[in-house]
Amino acid sequence: MDVGVIPNITLFIQAIVFLGFVFLINQLFVKPYMGVYNQRDEMVKKNLQEAQKLRQEAKEYIEEAQGILEEARKEANGVLEEAKKEAAKLRNEIIEKAELEAQKEIESSVKEIRTSLEEEKRKMESAIREIAQSIVKKIVGEAA
Repeated sequence: MDVGVIPNITLFIQAIVFLGFVFLINQLFVKPYMGVYNQRDEMVKKNLQEAQKLRQEAKEYIEEAQGILEEARKEANGVLEEAKKEAAKLRNEIIEKAELEAQKEIESSVKEIRTSLEEEKRKMESAIREIAQSIVKKIVGEAA
């Protein structure tokens, strides 16, 4: 037996059978699995992009809503300030009107008191004259 000079054909046959088996496994299992794997990978990438897009849209909507809320808050504060100004103005007008009415009432009362005082003065002067005349008559009557 000559070993080493002529290669054994079984080695070549085993290599061809192994390559055929690898090709067959590749065709039957690896390619379909890789197709599904690639589809799933693309679907995941697509979903991630969609999620990122939706996250960006949500962020824009939140910013828009915050802007609207801030604008509404400013408007509400403006309305509140305007209402406070109106209330203060109305309060001042009412106080001014009440002060004027009180002043008129005071003036009327003072005028009435002065009139009464003048009337009482005249009555007293009249009474004093009558008393003085009666005293003068008594003195003249006693002296005569």
